[in-house]
Amino acid sequence: MFKKIPNEEFYRLINFGPCVIVTSKYKGKTNAAPIAWTMPVNDEPQLLAIAVAETHFTKELIAKSGSFVVNVVSGKALPTLKRLGNVSGRKTDKLKKFKVETEKGTEVDVPHLKECIGFIECRVKDGLLYSGVRVFIAKAVCSKVKPEFYKNGLVLEKAGVVHHIGKDVFAVTGKRIF
Repeated sequence: MFKKIPNEEFYRLINFGPCVIVTSKYKGKTNAAPIAWTMPVNDEPQLLAIAVAETHFTKELIAKSGSFVVNVVSGKALPTLKRLGNVSGRKTDKLKKFKVETEKGTEVDVPHLKECIGFIECRVKDGLLYSGVRVFIAKAVCSKVKPEFYKNGLVLEKAGVVHHIGKDVFAVTGKRIF
């Protein structure tokens, strides 16, 4: 027998992808925001998608600059992730307020977070609007990871990647099965 859940909670059954922190920058304004809705689209060419509310400052910066960085973080960064998600970057410099350190981008003019375990620099190819959400399709132009967290993919026991389950519920990955 199955338990019925509210249909608006459908995503809680499938949203196990990592909750990342997306950094964006345009004309001297830099922002960092948690994004739970990411996915690879293709491996050749290397495409990924992120979904951002149309009203969010992150969407504005990405739309204007055409680039962003996906920062993959460990459970150790969960307090930072939550703080960044509770304040708008439109009027507050969240990086400064929460003392989040960044490092210069390699292929794009957007920084990545110093505390991330890996990052993907992206250039936007398309932006599609669906019911108040902008889905950005982007090409991954540079991907880097701290070596201790990667062996033919993330070493989940070490990485402990954050996952947003819904509302204020988060999980951290634990075991990799070969």
